[in-house]
Amino acid sequence: MKAWIKIVLYIVLLGGTIILWVAFGAAHGRVLAQSSGASKTAMMSYLGGFVLLAIGLGLLVAYDVAHFFGRRAERAILQGGPPLETPSAVEEAARLRKSGEPLEAVRVLRDFLGQHPKELELMSEIAEIYNHDLNQPLSAALEYEELIRHKLPAEQWAWAALHLAKLYGRLDQPEKSAALLERLVKDYGRTVAAGRARKVLAGLRLGQREEPLEES
Repeated sequence: MKAWIKIVLYIVLLGGTIILWVAFGAAHGRVLAQSSGASKTAMMSYLGGFVLLAIGLGLLVAYDVAHFFGRRAERAILQGGPPLETPSAVEEAARLRKSGEPLEAVRVLRDFLGQHPKELELMSEIAEIYNHDLNQPLSAALEYEELIRHKLPAEQWAWAALHLAKLYGRLDQPEKSAALLERLVKDYGRTVAAGRARKVLAGLRLGQREEPLEES
């Protein structure tokens, strides 16, 4: 989900819950006072709307929390251990992305990578900016292609290949996508990513037309 859409949803849901709660309180007060214009139906409508919006807000918060810890877990798998302290460059790049400056975020990450060439996971971050923020799947694919040329831990290589296969699908290159997935299953069959690749390949063999992978 794009950042601006999420912000709008938060504003709408939070603002709606506040307005409906205030309206419910006012209607409840009129009903208790038995004043003119009091309506139990309106009062319950406000309450029902408040509950629905509160549930929606709760689900959105739960999604963000799950996504945050999911990304940390994936990073832990890729790094082969517990999540390391986030480099300041990564935090700065995240801030730049939120403020609508994805190209500057890429520059910051590349500068940091130039100084710390072993931090290859940053190439995945750069690829995701190209893919999601700049809508440049070709640039993202080139970044992942460069990444998997390096000698990586099995899980890190497998996840990078999985994302690259998705991008090949977006670029209308199904043969390259299938070939990469088959290589992933053959050479890295014990990884978590290989399990997903097997399901995708099974679907392709059945003639399904869906894109190879879901967005992550």
